[in-house]
Amino acid sequence: MSRKLPVLVAIGSVAVAACTPAPREEVVPITETAAPASPVLADDEQVEAAVSQLERDWVTAIVKKDAAALDRLLAEEFAGVSPTAHYYNKGMAIDDLTRGTYVVESMNLDDVSVNAYGDMAVAFASQEEKSRYAGTDISGHYHYTNVWVYRDGRWQAVASHGTRFEKGH
Repeated sequence: MSRKLPVLVAIGSVAVAACTPAPREEVVPITETAAPASPVLADDEQVEAAVSQLERDWVTAIVKKDAAALDRLLAEEFAGVSPTAHYYNKGMAIDDLTRGTYVVESMNLDDVSVNAYGDMAVAFASQEEKSRYAGTDISGHYHYTNVWVYRDGRWQAVASHGTRFEKGH
């Protein structure tokens, strides 16, 4: 037992050191004109505000058919599941919008909440939209869960899952 004690103490010291957070640096405020602060340096409120704004930017891009904005917002590996249980990727989302397959007359977010997890965030959005897909009216109330990742100095959506509800909250 006496030979095992120093080894256990050393292992415990390494574990404690590995779990001790590094000192936080001063946080740079997030603004529309400045790149968002690194989530490692930003507090959860800043991440939540930045991702909430990006959710609103995503809606605006869809309504305005802004393919360039969607290209910036969606990561290359983006994967989504529509409220009708169909898979779509970044290219498909942009193509549906630019080719007029998905036409949105109005899309209004009525609720957005964000949970921050360092360089990842999960957004929960609720929206009412007036829209058509492939000529069929798909207007209604939808809830989305969107996963955002911070890398290369910006947040991008990497996954989305939508569900349709007959009535909003």
